[in-house]
Amino acid sequence: MSIYLFDEQPILANKTLVREIGLNEALILQQVNYWIEINKKSGKNYHDGKYWTYNSIRVWQEKDFDYMSVDTVKRTFSKLEKVGYLLVGNYNKDPRDKTKWYTINNEKLEKLYLNIKKRKEEREKEIL
Repeated sequence: MSIYLFDEQPILANKTLVREIGLNEALILQQVNYWIEINKKSGKNYHDGKYWTYNSIRVWQEKDFDYMSVDTVKRTFSKLEKVGYLLVGNYNKDPRDKTKWYTINNEKLEKLYLNIKKRKEEREKEIL
């Protein structure tokens, strides 16, 4: 195997999602989903009918996005919150702890994919 290829976990992103929302945004959503799925399997961090994951921006950057700057991670999480792909909560036991908890807004993501499908169908009709 080449020394330049996978000797550690690869970074994956859905190309359609990358085209629609951006590379960093797609990568962060994918990684948040990864941790949510781990929590689902272990039955952890279930609140208000959803599974959640949490970390500070610095910890996200250090553990999951060390190939991005802290500012890029912060900006990308902020953008995903602002446009509604990430939902934010606070389920910390200590009220002074302001660590954000994240889950994916599956309804918003589903609407995006339905719009993509609709645009694709409209383009196909134009071709015919």
